[in-house]
Amino acid sequence: MKFSNVKNGYSPSEVEEYLKRIRTVYDETLVEQRDRIFTLKEQLNQTELKLAEYEAQKERISKAIESALSKADEIEKLTRRKIANEIASLRKFHKLWVEHFAEILRKYPLDEDLERTNEVDKAMAELLGEADSTPPTSMKSDAFNPIEMMEKHLAGEEAKEEQFDYDAAIHPDENLEDILKELGILFDDKK
Repeated sequence: MKFSNVKNGYSPSEVEEYLKRIRTVYDETLVEQRDRIFTLKEQLNQTELKLAEYEAQKERISKAIESALSKADEIEKLTRRKIANEIASLRKFHKLWVEHFAEILRKYPLDEDLERTNEVDKAMAELLGEADSTPPTSMKSDAFNPIEMMEKHLAGEEAKEEQFDYDAAIHPDENLEDILKELGILFDDKK
């Protein structure tokens, strides 16, 4: 802006008007800057609140993960204990079974049913890693003849006309005690 020259310098009214415009622009700029500062402070506060919320959430998630890992370890230990107890119970049962089966072999000659039972005993001993299976001294001394075994199996398959009845297996007509006696698992000591 150019000021007019007057007797003692620049025109005072023009200078006053110029200064008023500068002050108005300055005041407007100052208000805008102050509003901008308040807006930025509010955004900063909101961001800090969100950050604090995220930090709290992170802490909760961390604690939840630690709790889950602790619970998983606890479940694993409990499961291992249960498995160890079950295996100990099975080994105890197997030992009693071996003793009982050895007694059966001493009392009665070995037939096909008892030999199949001995195979079950061997499989159980193998699964349990036990060395206390039935002693082989009571077993048949027949030589292993696979051809004869296959012929017997095929002859048995041809003789089978009756199909397996699942309903009869699930709901037997016979008494369990009679079935066990028939299979040679349960003996009547009253004889």
